[in-house]
Amino acid sequence: MLEARIRGLQHALGQLLENARRLTHGEHQRAVQLHRHMQEQTAIARRESRALVDAKTAEAMSEAEPKARLLADRLAPGLASIPPNDARWRSRQLVGAGVPAYVRVGELDAGTPVVAPLLRTNGWKVTASRNESARLLLQSVALRLIAAAEPFRLRIDAFDPRLTGMMGLLGHLTTKYPQLVPRATHTAEQLHTVLSGLVDVSSLRASRQAQLGHERFEDLLKETSQVTDPYRLVILFDYPFGIDTLAQRDLLRLAATAGKRGICFLVHYDASTSGELDVDSKQLLELLDPVVVSNGRVEVAQLPPAKLDPPFDATVATGICDVIAEQAELAVLPTIDFERTLPDRSTWWRPVKDEIGTVIGYDDRTPALVRLRSGNPALPHVLVGGAVGQGKSNLLLVLIHGLAARYAPKDLEMYLLDFKHGVEFSALGPGPERPHWLPQVRVLGVHSDRAFGLAVLRHLSDELARRSEIFKAHGNVADIAELPPGPERPPRILVVLDEFQVLLEDDDELADEAAKLLERLVRLGRAYGVHVVLATQTIEGVKRLSTRRDSIFGQVPYRIALKTTPADSQAILRSGNTAAAELQFRGEAVLNANFGSPDDNQHVLVSFADKPVLDSLRRELWETAGDVRPPRVFHLAEPARLTDTAAAVRSETGRPWTGLPIAVTEEPVQIEVRPEPGAGVLVLGDGPVDALGVLTGLAVSTAAAAVERPRFVFIDGTNSAPAVAEGKDALVQVLRQLGCEVETVDKHDDIAPRLFVLRDALRAGQAGNTYLLGFGFHGVPRMQVHAEGFFESPANALQEIVRDGPAQGLITFGWWNRLHVCTEQLGYGRANVATHLFLRHPQDGVRAVAGPLVRWASEPHRALLWDGLHPEAQVVVPFAALRSDEVERAVELVRR
Repeated sequence: MLEARIRGLQHALGQLLENARRLTHGEHQRAVQLHRHMQEQTAIARRESRALVDAKTAEAMSEAEPKARLLADRLAPGLASIPPNDARWRSRQLVGAGVPAYVRVGELDAGTPVVAPLLRTNGWKVTASRNESARLLLQSVALRLIAAAEPFRLRIDAFDPRLTGMMGLLGHLTTKYPQLVPRATHTAEQLHTVLSGLVDVSSLRASRQAQLGHERFEDLLKETSQVTDPYRLVILFDYPFGIDTLAQRDLLRLAATAGKRGICFLVHYDASTSGELDVDSKQLLELLDPVVVSNGRVEVAQLPPAKLDPPFDATVATGICDVIAEQAELAVLPTIDFERTLPDRSTWWRPVKDEIGTVIGYDDRTPALVRLRSGNPALPHVLVGGAVGQGKSNLLLVLIHGLAARYAPKDLEMYLLDFKHGVEFSALGPGPERPHWLPQVRVLGVHSDRAFGLAVLRHLSDELARRSEIFKAHGNVADIAELPPGPERPPRILVVLDEFQVLLEDDDELADEAAKLLERLVRLGRAYGVHVVLATQTIEGVKRLSTRRDSIFGQVPYRIALKTTPADSQAILRSGNTAAAELQFRGEAVLNANFGSPDDNQHVLVSFADKPVLDSLRRELWETAGDVRPPRVFHLAEPARLTDTAAAVRSETGRPWTGLPIAVTEEPVQIEVRPEPGAGVLVLGDGPVDALGVLTGLAVSTAAAAVERPRFVFIDGTNSAPAVAEGKDALVQVLRQLGCEVETVDKHDDIAPRLFVLRDALRAGQAGNTYLLGFGFHGVPRMQVHAEGFFESPANALQEIVRDGPAQGLITFGWWNRLHVCTEQLGYGRANVATHLFLRHPQDGVRAVAGPLVRWASEPHRALLWDGLHPEAQVVVPFAALRSDEVERAVELVRR
């Protein structure tokens, strides 16, 4: 019974359990169905939400992309933000759009450019999984920046110690304009030079910014508009490879404030490379913004990762470099008018005190002064250098005219010599259509040769001795500034020697003497008020200068270097000072008053000396000066001007002029012509123009000096060219207007009878006060043949006239083209005539007369005078034959 009840209960529990199982299964099925339903609803909602988000994102991106592109174009103007495969790289329009503060590093997947700040930061440290990728990024950035910047607003220096040649992409520009992209350096020594120059640049900019109250370089540019002071980008490949402790020191000094000074670094960091022991690469890298290149993408802080641009095609780069070079050629440096450097007219010609000085240009808004003085500190002399066409002549004219406007002729004299055969100094003296000149000029060598330069140095050396005597007479004063003002105080002297190295470049005695005199002048001239300006394009390779470099340049504290090569920059300024090679434009200069010390460089823009302005100033100064004597003007390979000499000096009785000496003096070279055997002049050598000039000088000076008007017989044995014929006619006309009786005979007439008539007059004692001018006796026909009706030749008659004539007052001035022809006509003793004047004549003939040691390099418009009385032959400059339009002027001057 009990068992039956238990079985019934078990059955009931089983039913209950089955019912519960069925109920649970049903609930589970419903829950599963509900979960599936919810999943389906969630998936639907997610799809709807994603579609909405994607739509909103696409809408935002479509609106943001044009703005992003506009922003990129604004931050990185021109080619700084354009992809390398864009057609605009082949256009000229975008080159030189502006200096970009940002530069493109790549683009987003949608093509939106990604630009990052660079030039106004300290720079980037670029790391990459592959070094090649980092190098390509640096290469791309360099091309973009130089293409985007205006001409001369950016300079790129690169250090490539592993010789990767990555900067070769800009090689075309390096060849044409190395001042924009110099050739990459490879050694530590080369890098030291670059960084040392940058340290100077940074220091100078810091001083300017502090002076003007500016925090950043950009503000300084707005204030000064200094086109000549560019941004500086320094690219270091494979850092720290090749970096030593000295370079690391300068890098750290520069990078710490680079962004404020307009200097920026692009450093490719190669983590697999270690530098020298004391080079901690982290110190430099911590100063730069990180840029990472990995798997073809570029990551810059606070910017989305960008796809790295492909490298530039070489033809595109070459084309862009050509365009940049063309724009650089057209770039014009702002000029400073010379009149801005002049003081107020009320202060012109102020009394000289302890120094003389002038303004040559401006350093920003500050006048650049050159102050020449003897002491405290001593700044007596100036060395000026620069490459061809960089403004050296303009600088000298600015210096000369600036001093002339400030100091009167009684306080300042100038000796100006140009050895480069230029014309810059020609306007400073009188001319045919320019009666005025710079009144301070005492000597003007327009086309100076070495002989005249040596003569000027000798004259100045004598002047030092003369001033020494003045100093002694005033109680042994030591400095010209100690002399009291007054007539006994000599004026200051400015000596300008343009291309002075010409004096020293030949290996001869002249160079030796010139070097010694120049050394003495710069050493002693300081105390005596003599200031020397040495100007040159280059002084390398001058043997005489190399041996006296320290003794000469050691006395020249002022150095002014215009744009030139690094080697010449160091030669002019000082070893290690290559600042002149950093200059960009014609007219820029480095002014240094401390023997070229790099710490004392002053960046100057020289004022522009406009020719009409200078001519107007000279006329004004000349009129103010009143009656001042014209300067001694010397022209290389030009004859002397008889009218100029006649205006300056008077002829002495009985002393005819043979020409002018190669000397400072304006006194002509005169000869003794006494009524005794041996008088007369034999002119020998080629050159009818010079020969006629010699006879002109002799005849006109004789006529001017004569107490009684002499008689002239002009015999012409040549077939003269029109120019020579005009000179002969002008000579005859002048002599006749001076009251002289002139008889002319030429080779077409029978010269022989005239010679016999003159000889008969001589024998009869009727020849007195007569001058025979024989122009080309070598051309007279049949001189050695017996003349018709005579038992002797015309040469015999001429020999008697020349030998015996002086005692009877018949003097011969004759020209033969060769010594041996003259000897044939006059006999072995050449009729006892002592004075010979050689033109272009073979040296053996010259030595036969003047001795075996005489050296005579015949040149146009030069003559060698030998009279047998002086121990050495003398070089003279013959006068030019007169022109018909000079006759009246010559007569007027001779008669005064």
